[in-house]
Amino acid sequence: MITGQKDYVTPKHGLILKYQGTFDLKKFYNSSKEWFKKNNYVFSEKEYKEKPVETGAEFILKFQGDRKIDDYTGFNISLSTLIRDTKKMNGKYKGNLHLNASAYVFLDRENRWQTNPIKKFLFFFYNNFILKNKIINVYEDKLYTELTDLINNIKKYTKLN
Repeated sequence: MITGQKDYVTPKHGLILKYQGTFDLKKFYNSSKEWFKKNNYVFSEKEYKEKPVETGAEFILKFQGDRKIDDYTGFNISLSTLIRDTKKMNGKYKGNLHLNASAYVFLDRENRWQTNPIKKFLFFFYNNFILKNKIINVYEDKLYTELTDLINNIKKYTKLN
């Protein structure tokens, strides 16, 4: 049953992927950004922090991509990355990488159906009885496939599991 504007194709807390070892942070960043662009997402860097800590550098990277599908629907993919105990070695980094990836189909992008209780009921009815098959079999499948492709792109530069 679709109850809100965000129809997650991942768990709400996201998919957690971990890697410990050597990786190319610059390629990780640039290839992720390029993937969003290539797939017609509007890329935004929500956060990029680097701070020295006792055990090595710590990085926090947060990316988001939004894509309009039509006037009613859109796709959203968010990546949050925490890299700890990082040491630079030969132009690459060695450390512990934790990636959280989440994705959802955004329904009623322009908030036309959220202004009063009657419209909210019609929103619920439309999504669960008229548009439900398209949401599940087209939008969710397409977005999940794209998220998987993005994760596979990232795996070229790390060995996430």
